[in-house]
Amino acid sequence: MFVVRRRNGRSIDRLQYEMEDVFQSMMGSGMPVRVRVLRGDVPAWRPAVEVYETDSELVVLAELAGVTDDQIDVAVDDAVMTIRGERRPEDCEDRRRIHTMGIVYGPFAVDIFLPFAVDSDRAEASYAAGILRVTLPRASMKRIAIESDAASRSSGE
Repeated sequence: MFVVRRRNGRSIDRLQYEMEDVFQSMMGSGMPVRVRVLRGDVPAWRPAVEVYETDSELVVLAELAGVTDDQIDVAVDDAVMTIRGERRPEDCEDRRRIHTMGIVYGPFAVDIFLPFAVDSDRAEASYAAGILRVTLPRASMKRIAIESDAASRSSGE
């Protein structure tokens, strides 16, 4: 399910994400941190994302193979778009022998820090072939009329 809702911005989370990624890259892997701890100490894996902008919009692609659209929650506020959900393992026998395990299951979350103001009322999301695509149109600038002191003096006298 795609839900767009407004929340308060969280600038401290951005700083925390950037510091974790810098620390991880200094440790030699060069890869961003794949597991984050959410509020309430719940670990969550971070899906692969691609973010790019055009002249008219910001586009976010998230790789979420094995997740149905009702397991995805998208939230937008003035500065951050958050994608959250959970990938559950396929039902199988209780007893099994795992030879290779490279798919991450459980809760996932990623915060995308928006580089410019977006019009969240016109945001669109689609999900096909394991890729979530969220399109966030740029917010149009509002012109503010400036009242001149000369104009107000001449009308008031």
